Amino acid sequence: MCSHCGHQNPDVKNLALRAWTCGICQCHHQRDRNASRNLRKEALRITAGTAGLA
Repeated sequence: MCSHCGHQNPDVKNLALRAWTCGICQCHHQRDRNASRNLRKEALRITAGTAGLA
């Protein structure tokens, strides 16, 4: 998934593909860096609702 626009590129399932360009926003991605950005966004989304809980 493009960390910039959210487009899901089915070609990135191929583990040999290390870099790719989003067909929608033309943002160039390095596979691992893009994945880390997506994971960070998801973690922030999940934890945003738990900020005041203890």
